[in-house]
Amino acid sequence: MTEIETILTDKAPIPSSSYSQALRIGNLVVTSGYLGTHPDGSGVVRGGFEAEVRQALANIGAVLAAAGCTFADVIRVNVSLTDINRFAEMDRIYCEYFQPPYPTRNTIGVKELWGGAQVGFDVWARVRGARGDD
Repeated sequence: MTEIETILTDKAPIPSSSYSQALRIGNLVVTSGYLGTHPDGSGVVRGGFEAEVRQALANIGAVLAAAGCTFADVIRVNVSLTDINRFAEMDRIYCEYFQPPYPTRNTIGVKELWGGAQVGFDVWARVRGARGDD
């Protein structure tokens, strides 16, 4: 039976309730959802939408690094936007973090996110070189 490993880093917001930053099973890593919040838990970053997107992706990047992955290892991305009309703006920034072949992606419009955040991401990634994967 494959064990489930909990991923935890202080370079991303530490869970404040009953969830894990990410879980690894075999060569698959699945993250929780990340907003543009400060890693120290002090709330959403200032600077507007672009700052939030970049901080959310920085949080994801920190968790991926703790799991032995990079953005190049991501195979699935889920994006939540409180204003779906900001899709193109999010996508422009997103393309700075992900390159072809792009991960599969689902983007949804949501009514609201924690703390008044405007965007959230969660990802699935593979750990290269783990258990026969390269």
